[in-house]
Amino acid sequence: MKTIKFFDWTIHLQHDLTAVTDHNEKKLVILEPSIELNGVIWIDDNDELQIKPTWDCVITIDPTNKSLTIRQTEEVFGDVYE
Repeated sequence: MKTIKFFDWTIHLQHDLTAVTDHNEKKLVILEPSIELNGVIWIDDNDELQIKPTWDCVITIDPTNKSLTIRQTEEVFGDVYE
């Protein structure tokens, strides 16, 4: 896992995922190694964290510590869903 900061949230990403942050728009885009879009995370006008995954993933949210962990499903369950 690699860890990045997204405003006051901590994001833990599976090691082969890449995050690109647009601070002006308060958005973070997640890409997989083939540079395919995997999801978007943003802070809305009410300062609430929004998540739009575009792939089969497991997202663990720890609101107390303002932490997200993002892993591809096969990383969590193996190939059971293929």
